[in-house]
Amino acid sequence: MIEEFLTVLTVRAVPGAREGGLVREIAGILGRHRRQKAFWAEHLQHTKECITAHLHQADPNEPILLMGAGLCLDVPLAALNDHPAGALLMDAVETRRTRRAIRSFGNIEFERADLTGMLEEFWLGDKNTAFSPPDMAPLPLVGFGMAISCNVLSQLPLAFASSPPADEQEQKITSAVQKAHVRALLAMDCPVLLITDYERVEVTGTAPHIIQTVDRTLLPGDPIEEWDWPIAPQGEVAPDLDVRLKVGAWLLNV
Repeated sequence: MIEEFLTVLTVRAVPGAREGGLVREIAGILGRHRRQKAFWAEHLQHTKECITAHLHQADPNEPILLMGAGLCLDVPLAALNDHPAGALLMDAVETRRTRRAIRSFGNIEFERADLTGMLEEFWLGDKNTAFSPPDMAPLPLVGFGMAISCNVLSQLPLAFASSPPADEQEQKITSAVQKAHVRALLAMDCPVLLITDYERVEVTGTAPHIIQTVDRTLLPGDPIEEWDWPIAPQGEVAPDLDVRLKVGAWLLNV
């Protein structure tokens, strides 16, 4: 609890991120990881290994861009640091833990960025203005040897809608935000590795309830890898509830 409280106090965030609950969200992730470290370990390691295995796709003359750095729990910092042109990590929030994690890696930089392009307008803008998600997220489309979207696609709409969406309007916003991100990835002039959960399976007793966290029609074909993430085993959310995420990896623009 103390570390989560300090995270909220010391985090640096883009305009609108705190108001949209993203600071509270990352503090919650830190706490859940502390409680469920053993259950999360395989997913975090698999993500790191998946990224590392595909870094040979990157142009050695251009830096690697990794979006969704978060707490760097699933980021292979040493492998990124070894890339000749270095790496740039991006997220809407920057925690003290993340600053400490990258301090010893001189070839890695961190930049706070709104990957949706909507946080400031939605939370700090004129509420009387009609809200319209962009067709394509404002990502840097050129200048990188490779881009990685790291376990963030399903999380991008959380500042604007519930998960799962509470109504038709929230469903439209969720789909628009995720579609804009995928479109931007496809428009980049370098190889892209997209890693995301796309399905949440909730089991109470023996009856599974499946919730799509990402519309599969937005994802380009079948994943090159798939695995399970036991994000909330029994007792985390409710005594008789087990929650697992289906995670996949897609290699784009190659």
